Amino acid sequence: SLIDNDMNVMLCIGETDEEFEKNLVGSVCEVQLKKGLAGITAEDMSSVAIAYEPVWAIGTGKVATPEIAQSVHVICRDIIKGMYGEEIANDTRILYGGSVNAGSVDGLMSQPDIDGTLVGGASLDAEGFGRIINFEPALAAV
Repeated sequence: SLIDNDMNVMLCIGETDEEFEKNLVGSVCEVQLKKGLAGITAEDMSSVAIAYEPVWAIGTGKVATPEIAQSVHVICRDIIKGMYGEEIANDTRILYGGSVNAGSVDGLMSQPDIDGTLVGGASLDAEGFGRIINFEPALAAV
């Protein structure tokens, strides 16, 4: 496997627009996570990152609201917790991908369970991509 050859793995999961509209996001992500992580040991999870990419947002210009993305990331983290325990769930990087751009990165990255972004088409705009990769969280008010 890739992990056996000292490579990291990105498991991409996400629902279609129809599944989203039918409120099946949690069920779809659970099946995809359980299938995608089958055979992956707790020790190997440090080599795995998860990317939540709602299919309806990939390349469409539609972006999940930060609140929607956060809620799905919580669901995913809870599923991982059930599979591997709380420590591994907290340590697993869960990224958001789905038409991420310079205008959406702040709201997405302000969410506690979104550990980063997976950027596609926005990487073709140097200025916008620079804004995304140089994202800095706002400092908490003192």
